[in-house]
Amino acid sequence: MRSGGNTWTFGGSGLIAAGAFGMLQAPLAGTEGAAWFGVLTDVVYAAALLVLAIGLIREHSVVARRPLGVCAMAVLAFWPFATNAAAQFLATSERQDGSGWVVLGYISLAVQAGAGLIAATQVARAGVVPSPWRWAPLWVMGVAAFAWAVPQIVITALGPHDVQLYAGLFIAMSTLAFMAGTLGLGIMLLILAARRQDTSTEVFRSA
Repeated sequence: MRSGGNTWTFGGSGLIAAGAFGMLQAPLAGTEGAAWFGVLTDVVYAAALLVLAIGLIREHSVVARRPLGVCAMAVLAFWPFATNAAAQFLATSERQDGSGWVVLGYISLAVQAGAGLIAATQVARAGVVPSPWRWAPLWVMGVAAFAWAVPQIVITALGPHDVQLYAGLFIAMSTLAFMAGTLGLGIMLLILAARRQDTSTEVFRSA
């Protein structure tokens, strides 16, 4: 049981660190420090997801090492690097009509939503994480969907000219979704890891 606690402790700590680095990146927007924090966030986030997907032992992988779940979490882990590479290419491309950025945005949205939904469903189905917390990734998906849908509705209803009036709200909702998927899940995993270790200690003592 101890390996399970360690798996979730490492993964949860990584998610919390990624959330913290991401929050530190925002005030530094436009500076070299922001770029470094961005890379650090992506690396730590990817490492955390891979640890949770694979587990230190099979029994403590949050998706029970099922291929579909592991692949979905791997896509989520490595996708930020793919989008960054694509963004670098577009930034140096001769085309300036902006169509490439639009296409990249839609592809990124589709990949992250699809992989996230598959991964969250696999976590729930694996049953390794105890109820009701095995449903937490799906809750986070719901928060992310809400944070994406509201700005689209507002833009459609008011038109692009009045969007700036609600920029603060949009940023807050995006931040909420990011924090739920990093700090929120990370703290939950640390608590569950501590409970697992306490349970295994009690079983060992009673034996």
